[in-house]
Amino acid sequence: MKIPFLGKSSQNFVDDRLQAAAREALAADPMIPDSDVFTVESVKGVIHLRGVVHSEAEKQRIETVITNALQTKGLKFDRIVNELRVAN
Repeated sequence: MKIPFLGKSSQNFVDDRLQAAAREALAADPMIPDSDVFTVESVKGVIHLRGVVHSEAEKQRIETVITNALQTKGLKFDRIVNELRVAN
Protein backbone atom coordinates (compact mmCIF):
# COMPACT_ATOMS: atom_id res chain seq x y z
CA MET A 1 0.00 0.00 0.00
CA LYS A 2 1.42 3.36 -0.95
CA ILE A 3 0.81 6.30 1.33
CA PRO A 4 0.03 9.56 -0.50
CA PHE A 5 2.58 12.33 -0.80
CA LEU A 6 2.39 14.60 2.26
CA GLY A 7 5.31 16.95 1.67
CA LYS A 8 6.22 19.62 -0.84
CA SER A 9 9.73 18.52 -1.75
CA SER A 10 12.38 16.07 -0.61
CA GLN A 11 14.21 19.00 1.03
CA ASN A 12 11.48 19.13 3.70
CA PHE A 13 12.16 15.61 4.97
CA VAL A 14 14.15 14.98 8.12
CA ASP A 15 15.00 11.30 7.85
CA ASP A 16 16.44 10.93 11.36
CA ARG A 17 13.25 12.35 12.90
CA LEU A 18 11.06 10.16 10.70
CA GLN A 19 12.95 7.02 11.74
CA ALA A 20 12.97 7.96 15.42
CA ALA A 21 9.24 8.76 15.46
CA ALA A 22 8.41 5.52 13.65
CA ARG A 23 10.53 3.42 16.03
CA GLU A 24 9.08 5.20 19.08
CA ALA A 25 5.52 4.55 17.93
CA LEU A 26 6.23 0.88 17.23
CA ALA A 27 7.89 0.36 20.61
CA ALA A 28 4.87 1.90 22.36
CA ASP A 29 2.31 -0.30 20.58
CA PRO A 30 1.50 -3.42 22.66
CA MET A 31 0.11 -5.22 19.60
CA ILE A 32 3.52 -5.24 17.90
CA PRO A 33 5.51 -7.75 19.95
CA ASP A 34 8.96 -7.66 18.33
CA SER A 35 9.60 -4.28 16.78
CA ASP A 36 13.34 -4.90 16.85
CA VAL A 37 13.21 -7.83 14.37
CA PHE A 38 12.60 -5.58 11.37
CA THR A 39 14.19 -2.39 10.12
CA VAL A 40 12.78 1.07 9.58
CA GLU A 41 14.85 3.29 7.32
CA SER A 42 14.02 6.67 5.81
CA VAL A 43 15.80 8.02 2.74
CA LYS A 44 14.63 11.37 1.38
CA GLY A 45 11.24 10.91 3.00
CA VAL A 46 10.66 7.40 1.71
CA ILE A 47 10.29 5.03 4.65
CA HIS A 48 11.34 1.43 4.01
CA LEU A 49 10.14 -1.42 6.24
CA ARG A 50 12.13 -4.66 5.93
CA GLY A 51 12.20 -7.92 7.81
CA VAL A 52 9.92 -10.79 8.81
CA VAL A 53 6.68 -10.54 10.80
CA HIS A 54 4.23 -13.13 12.15
CA SER A 55 1.13 -12.29 10.11
CA GLU A 56 -0.37 -10.12 7.40
CA ALA A 57 -2.33 -8.31 10.12
CA GLU A 58 0.90 -7.43 11.94
CA LYS A 59 2.45 -6.23 8.68
CA GLN A 60 -0.47 -3.88 8.05
CA ARG A 61 -0.63 -2.74 11.68
CA ILE A 62 3.03 -1.70 11.58
CA GLU A 63 2.42 0.48 8.53
CA THR A 64 -0.71 2.00 10.06
CA VAL A 65 0.99 2.76 13.39
CA ILE A 66 3.86 4.51 11.62
CA THR A 67 1.56 6.50 9.33
CA ASN A 68 -0.61 7.67 12.23
CA ALA A 69 2.39 8.61 14.37
CA LEU A 70 4.05 10.67 11.64
CA GLN A 71 0.83 12.44 10.73
CA THR A 72 0.06 13.16 14.40
CA LYS A 73 3.51 14.68 14.87
CA GLY A 74 3.17 16.69 11.67
CA LEU A 75 6.21 15.08 10.09
CA LYS A 76 6.21 15.15 6.30
CA PHE A 77 7.10 12.02 4.37
CA ASP A 78 6.76 10.90 0.79
CA ARG A 79 5.54 7.30 1.21
CA ILE A 80 6.01 4.03 3.04
CA VAL A 81 7.44 1.08 1.16
CA ASN A 82 6.32 -1.96 3.11
CA GLU A 83 8.71 -4.78 2.23
CA LEU A 84 7.94 -6.82 5.36
CA ARG A 85 7.52 -10.55 4.72
CA VAL A 86 5.15 -12.82 6.59
CA ALA A 87 6.85 -15.89 8.13
CA ASN A 88 5.69 -19.24 6.78
